[in-house]
Amino acid sequence: MATPPRRPRPAPPALQSQEPAARKKAGRPPGPPTTVVNIRIRRELLARLDRYIDRLESRTGEKTNRAMIATWALERWLDECAPE
Repeated sequence: MATPPRRPRPAPPALQSQEPAARKKAGRPPGPPTTVVNIRIRRELLARLDRYIDRLESRTGEKTNRAMIATWALERWLDECAPE
């Protein structure tokens, strides 16, 4: 036997005056099309990458992540070794 639907309750007065929180936009980031590539990395190399990210974030104050740094490094390496 199905349970009857619950009636919505009004929000407490303290919460009614607050504006709804801005939602983070979902989906792919703007820019050229991208794809996900999985790679296997030695733990020592990953630890070096994480230390570099920590230093970079403390110097610049901007957030970054492994994918951004790996993409940047790959682009620089390809520009030096195999220019178009």
